[in-house]
Amino acid sequence: MTDIEEAVELWRTRGWVLVHDLVPTEDIDHAVEELWDLYPRPESYHADVEAQKTFGAEPYPGFAFPDQGDEGAAFRAKQFLGHTMFPYDSHRLNRLNVHPNVVDFAQRAIGDEDLRIYQARIWGKYTGVVNYEQPFHQDRNHNVVPDRLEEGWWNLEGFLYLSDVDEGTAPTEVLGTGSTPPEIDAMSAAGRRGSYLAYRPDVWHRGVNLTRPGGSRFLMNISFKPAEHDWIGYDAVQPVSHRRPWVEFAGSCSPEELALFGAPRPGHPYWTPALVEALQNRYPDLDVAPWRTALPRQGA
Repeated sequence: MTDIEEAVELWRTRGWVLVHDLVPTEDIDHAVEELWDLYPRPESYHADVEAQKTFGAEPYPGFAFPDQGDEGAAFRAKQFLGHTMFPYDSHRLNRLNVHPNVVDFAQRAIGDEDLRIYQARIWGKYTGVVNYEQPFHQDRNHNVVPDRLEEGWWNLEGFLYLSDVDEGTAPTEVLGTGSTPPEIDAMSAAGRRGSYLAYRPDVWHRGVNLTRPGGSRFLMNISFKPAEHDWIGYDAVQPVSHRRPWVEFAGSCSPEELALFGAPRPGHPYWTPALVEALQNRYPDLDVAPWRTALPRQGA
Protein backbone atom coordinates (compact mmCIF):
# COMPACT_ATOMS: atom_id res chain seq x y z
CA MET A 1 0.00 0.00 0.00
CA THR A 2 1.36 3.42 -0.95
CA ASP A 3 -1.78 5.59 -0.80
CA ILE A 4 -1.75 7.12 2.69
CA GLU A 5 -5.50 7.52 3.09
CA GLU A 6 -6.09 3.91 2.04
CA ALA A 7 -3.28 2.75 4.33
CA VAL A 8 -4.81 4.61 7.27
CA GLU A 9 -8.19 3.01 6.58
CA LEU A 10 -6.65 -0.46 6.38
CA TRP A 11 -4.88 -0.01 9.71
CA ARG A 12 -8.07 1.21 11.35
CA THR A 13 -10.29 -1.57 9.95
CA ARG A 14 -7.96 -4.55 9.48
CA GLY A 15 -5.52 -3.80 12.28
CA TRP A 16 -2.32 -3.67 10.25
CA VAL A 17 -0.83 -2.30 7.05
CA LEU A 18 2.53 -2.19 5.30
CA VAL A 19 3.00 1.30 3.90
CA HIS A 20 5.51 1.03 1.06
CA ASP A 21 7.98 3.91 0.61
CA LEU A 22 6.57 5.95 3.49
CA VAL A 23 10.07 7.35 3.99
CA PRO A 24 11.89 8.15 0.72
CA THR A 25 14.72 5.78 -0.14
CA GLU A 26 17.24 8.62 -0.24
CA ASP A 27 16.38 9.57 3.35
CA ILE A 28 16.93 5.98 4.48
CA ASP A 29 20.18 5.57 2.56
CA HIS A 30 21.53 8.87 3.90
CA ALA A 31 20.91 7.72 7.48
CA VAL A 32 22.05 4.13 6.97
CA GLU A 33 25.53 5.36 6.05
CA GLU A 34 25.92 5.74 9.83
CA LEU A 35 24.28 2.41 10.71
CA TRP A 36 27.64 0.69 10.20
CA ASP A 37 29.08 2.63 13.11
CA LEU A 38 26.62 0.69 15.29
CA TYR A 39 26.60 -2.71 13.55
CA PRO A 40 29.09 -4.69 11.48
CA ARG A 41 28.40 -4.57 7.78
CA PRO A 42 26.77 -7.87 6.78
CA GLU A 43 29.63 -8.91 4.51
CA SER A 44 32.15 -8.19 7.28
CA TYR A 45 30.08 -9.95 9.93
CA HIS A 46 29.66 -13.13 7.90
CA ALA A 47 33.39 -13.21 7.08
CA ASP A 48 34.54 -12.68 10.68
CA VAL A 49 34.20 -15.63 13.06
CA GLU A 50 35.18 -13.51 16.05
CA ALA A 51 32.48 -10.95 15.24
CA GLN A 52 29.95 -13.77 15.10
CA LYS A 53 31.04 -15.03 18.52
CA THR A 54 30.79 -11.56 20.03
CA PHE A 55 27.34 -10.83 18.62
CA GLY A 56 25.90 -14.07 19.99
CA ALA A 57 27.82 -14.26 23.26
CA GLU A 58 25.18 -12.96 25.68
CA PRO A 59 21.38 -13.36 25.68
CA TYR A 60 19.38 -10.18 25.41
CA PRO A 61 18.54 -9.01 28.97
CA GLY A 62 14.91 -9.30 29.95
CA PHE A 63 14.16 -12.20 27.61
CA ALA A 64 15.20 -15.22 29.67
CA PHE A 65 13.37 -17.85 27.63
CA PRO A 66 14.14 -21.49 28.39
CA ASP A 67 16.37 -23.36 25.99
CA GLN A 68 14.04 -24.92 23.42
CA GLY A 69 16.66 -26.05 20.98
CA ASP A 70 17.06 -24.65 17.50
CA GLU A 71 14.21 -26.40 15.71
CA GLY A 72 10.70 -25.16 15.08
CA ALA A 73 8.82 -22.06 16.20
CA ALA A 74 9.79 -20.83 19.67
CA PHE A 75 10.88 -17.75 21.58
CA ARG A 76 14.63 -17.92 22.04
CA ALA A 77 16.72 -15.40 23.97
CA LYS A 78 19.18 -14.94 21.09
CA GLN A 79 16.35 -13.84 18.79
CA PHE A 80 16.42 -10.55 20.67
CA LEU A 81 20.10 -9.81 20.24
CA GLY A 82 21.00 -6.85 18.06
CA HIS A 83 18.93 -4.17 19.77
CA THR A 84 20.41 -0.67 19.90
CA MET A 85 18.44 1.75 22.04
CA PHE A 86 17.47 5.30 20.99
CA PRO A 87 19.07 7.81 21.03
CA TYR A 88 21.77 6.36 18.81
CA ASP A 89 25.28 7.63 18.37
CA SER A 90 24.11 8.82 14.96
CA HIS A 91 22.28 12.08 14.38
CA ARG A 92 20.93 10.94 11.01
CA LEU A 93 19.38 7.79 12.44
CA ASN A 94 17.96 9.72 15.40
CA ARG A 95 16.16 12.08 13.03
CA LEU A 96 14.37 9.14 11.36
CA ASN A 97 12.39 8.64 14.59
CA VAL A 98 10.59 11.93 13.98
CA HIS A 99 10.44 11.75 10.19
CA PRO A 100 7.38 13.83 9.27
CA ASN A 101 5.91 11.10 7.06
CA VAL A 102 5.97 8.55 9.88
CA VAL A 103 4.55 10.98 12.45
CA ASP A 104 1.84 12.15 10.06
CA PHE A 105 0.78 8.57 9.32
CA ALA A 106 0.61 7.70 13.02
CA GLN A 107 -1.47 10.81 13.79
CA ARG A 108 -3.92 10.00 11.02
CA ALA A 109 -4.19 6.33 11.94
CA ILE A 110 -4.67 6.86 15.68
CA GLY A 111 -6.83 9.93 15.04
CA ASP A 112 -4.95 12.17 17.47
CA GLU A 113 -2.33 14.87 16.87
CA ASP A 114 -0.95 14.75 20.42
CA LEU A 115 1.07 11.52 20.39
CA ARG A 116 4.06 10.11 22.22
CA ILE A 117 6.79 7.87 20.84
CA TYR A 118 6.91 5.14 23.47
CA GLN A 119 9.16 2.61 21.73
CA ALA A 120 12.35 3.56 19.88
CA ARG A 121 15.20 1.19 19.02
CA ILE A 122 17.00 -0.47 16.10
CA TRP A 123 16.92 -4.24 15.69
CA GLY A 124 19.57 -5.92 13.57
CA LYS A 125 19.53 -9.60 12.59
CA TYR A 126 22.05 -11.75 10.73
CA THR A 127 21.57 -15.16 9.16
CA GLY A 128 22.92 -17.94 11.36
CA VAL A 129 22.81 -16.21 14.77
CA VAL A 130 19.79 -18.27 15.84
CA ASN A 131 16.61 -19.71 14.43
CA TYR A 132 14.41 -16.59 14.45
CA GLU A 133 11.15 -18.47 13.80
CA GLN A 134 8.50 -17.61 16.40
CA PRO A 135 4.96 -18.83 17.08
CA PHE A 136 2.14 -16.46 16.20
CA HIS A 137 1.52 -14.11 19.10
CA GLN A 138 0.07 -10.77 20.15
CA ASP A 139 2.27 -8.20 21.90
CA ARG A 140 1.00 -8.03 25.47
CA ASN A 141 4.14 -6.47 26.94
CA HIS A 142 3.33 -2.87 25.97
CA ASN A 143 0.46 -2.39 28.43
CA VAL A 144 0.03 -2.90 32.19
CA VAL A 145 -3.71 -3.47 31.70
CA PRO A 146 -5.70 -5.32 29.01
CA ASP A 147 -5.73 -3.51 25.68
CA ARG A 148 -8.90 -1.57 24.89
CA LEU A 149 -9.34 -2.09 21.18
CA GLU A 150 -11.67 0.70 20.14
CA GLU A 151 -11.17 3.94 18.28
CA GLY A 152 -9.75 6.50 20.66
CA TRP A 153 -7.88 3.88 22.70
CA TRP A 154 -5.50 2.46 20.09
CA ASN A 155 -1.73 2.45 20.15
CA LEU A 156 0.32 1.85 17.03
CA GLU A 157 3.32 -0.48 16.89
CA GLY A 158 5.63 0.19 13.97
CA PHE A 159 8.70 -1.11 12.14
CA LEU A 160 10.51 1.26 9.77
CA TYR A 161 12.58 -0.82 7.34
CA LEU A 162 16.21 0.32 7.15
CA SER A 163 17.07 -2.44 4.68
CA ASP A 164 15.11 -4.23 1.98
CA VAL A 165 13.15 -6.98 3.73
CA ASP A 166 12.21 -9.74 1.32
CA GLU A 167 11.86 -13.50 1.35
CA GLY A 168 14.94 -14.98 2.99
CA THR A 169 15.56 -11.94 5.21
CA ALA A 170 12.80 -12.49 7.75
CA PRO A 171 9.77 -10.39 6.75
CA THR A 172 7.24 -10.48 9.58
CA GLU A 173 4.26 -12.78 8.95
CA VAL A 174 0.83 -11.41 9.85
CA LEU A 175 -2.51 -13.15 10.32
CA GLY A 176 -5.14 -10.76 11.61
CA THR A 177 -6.98 -9.62 14.73
CA GLY A 178 -8.97 -11.47 17.35
CA SER A 179 -8.73 -13.19 20.72
CA THR A 180 -7.46 -16.35 19.01
CA PRO A 181 -5.43 -16.69 15.78
CA PRO A 182 -7.78 -16.56 12.78
CA GLU A 183 -7.92 -19.57 10.46
CA ILE A 184 -6.34 -17.84 7.47
CA ASP A 185 -3.06 -18.07 5.64
CA ALA A 186 -0.36 -15.74 6.88
CA MET A 187 0.67 -12.77 4.80
CA SER A 188 4.31 -11.80 4.46
CA ALA A 189 5.14 -8.16 5.21
CA ALA A 190 7.99 -7.98 2.72
CA GLY A 191 8.92 -4.47 1.66
CA ARG A 192 11.58 -2.12 0.44
CA ARG A 193 13.68 0.01 2.77
CA GLY A 194 11.64 3.03 3.77
CA SER A 195 8.48 0.94 4.18
CA TYR A 196 6.65 1.05 7.50
CA LEU A 197 4.81 -1.91 9.01
CA ALA A 198 2.14 -0.62 11.41
CA TYR A 199 -0.07 -2.88 13.50
CA ARG A 200 -2.29 -2.82 16.56
CA PRO A 201 -1.66 -4.98 19.65
CA ASP A 202 -4.54 -7.32 18.77
CA VAL A 203 -2.81 -8.43 15.56
CA TRP A 204 -1.39 -11.96 15.45
CA HIS A 205 2.09 -11.94 13.95
CA ARG A 206 5.44 -13.67 14.19
CA GLY A 207 9.09 -13.39 13.30
CA VAL A 208 10.48 -15.88 10.79
CA ASN A 209 13.96 -17.20 10.24
CA LEU A 210 16.65 -15.63 8.08
CA THR A 211 17.51 -18.24 5.48
CA ARG A 212 19.51 -16.31 2.86
CA PRO A 213 23.25 -17.09 3.09
CA GLY A 214 25.07 -13.95 4.20
CA GLY A 215 21.72 -12.27 4.89
CA SER A 216 20.75 -9.54 7.31
CA ARG A 217 17.76 -7.40 8.26
CA PHE A 218 17.64 -4.01 9.97
CA LEU A 219 14.56 -2.14 11.12
CA MET A 220 13.70 0.68 13.49
CA ASN A 221 10.96 0.25 16.06
CA ILE A 222 8.92 3.47 16.19
CA SER A 223 5.69 3.02 18.15
CA PHE A 224 3.11 5.63 19.12
CA LYS A 225 0.39 6.14 21.71
CA PRO A 226 -1.94 9.01 22.65
CA ALA A 227 -0.19 11.40 25.04
CA GLU A 228 -2.34 10.70 28.09
CA HIS A 229 -2.23 6.88 27.89
CA ASP A 230 0.23 6.31 30.74
CA TRP A 231 -0.58 2.60 30.95
CA ILE A 232 1.21 1.98 27.65
CA GLY A 233 4.99 2.07 27.52
CA TYR A 234 8.19 0.34 26.55
CA ASP A 235 11.31 2.54 26.19
CA ALA A 236 12.23 5.76 28.01
CA VAL A 237 14.73 8.51 27.13
CA GLN A 238 14.86 10.23 30.52
CA PRO A 239 17.76 8.09 31.84
CA VAL A 240 20.00 9.15 28.93
CA SER A 241 18.71 12.70 28.41
CA HIS A 242 21.96 14.18 29.77
CA ARG A 243 24.14 12.37 27.24
CA ARG A 244 25.51 13.77 23.99
CA PRO A 245 23.32 11.81 21.49
CA TRP A 246 20.10 13.05 23.10
CA VAL A 247 21.42 16.59 23.67
CA GLU A 248 22.34 16.89 19.98
CA PHE A 249 19.06 15.35 18.86
CA ALA A 250 16.97 17.57 21.14
CA GLY A 251 18.84 20.62 19.86
CA SER A 252 17.63 19.82 16.34
CA CYS A 253 13.96 19.42 17.29
CA SER A 254 10.91 21.60 16.89
CA PRO A 255 8.52 21.95 19.85
CA GLU A 256 6.21 19.42 18.17
CA GLU A 257 9.05 16.90 17.81
CA LEU A 258 10.16 17.26 21.42
CA ALA A 259 6.53 16.84 22.51
CA LEU A 260 6.63 13.33 21.00
CA PHE A 261 8.92 12.47 23.92
CA GLY A 262 6.85 14.28 26.54
CA ALA A 263 8.38 17.78 26.60
CA PRO A 264 5.71 20.42 27.39
CA ARG A 265 4.87 22.57 24.38
CA PRO A 266 5.27 26.36 24.33
CA GLY A 267 2.48 28.00 26.30
CA HIS A 268 2.17 25.12 28.77
CA PRO A 269 1.93 26.40 32.38
CA TYR A 270 5.11 24.46 33.18
CA TRP A 271 7.22 27.13 31.54
CA THR A 272 8.56 30.20 33.30
CA PRO A 273 11.21 32.64 31.99
CA ALA A 274 13.83 30.97 34.19
CA LEU A 275 12.92 27.50 32.90
CA VAL A 276 13.11 28.62 29.28
CA GLU A 277 16.62 29.92 29.97
CA ALA A 278 17.47 26.61 31.61
CA LEU A 279 16.13 24.82 28.53
CA GLN A 280 18.45 26.88 26.35
CA ASN A 281 21.40 26.08 28.61
CA ARG A 282 20.60 22.37 28.54
CA TYR A 283 20.23 22.26 24.75
CA PRO A 284 22.43 25.05 23.32
CA ASP A 285 21.41 24.38 19.70
CA LEU A 286 17.67 24.41 20.40
CA ASP A 287 15.65 27.34 19.07
CA VAL A 288 13.76 28.33 22.22
CA ALA A 289 12.07 31.34 20.59
CA PRO A 290 8.66 29.53 20.48
CA TRP A 291 8.84 28.94 24.24
CA ARG A 292 9.89 32.55 24.93
CA THR A 293 7.17 33.99 22.68
CA ALA A 294 4.48 31.92 24.38
CA LEU A 295 5.39 33.08 27.92
CA PRO A 296 2.69 35.20 29.60
CA ARG A 297 3.46 38.92 29.44
CA GLN A 298 4.25 40.44 32.80
CA GLY A 299 1.36 42.53 34.05
CA ALA A 300 -1.02 41.11 31.46
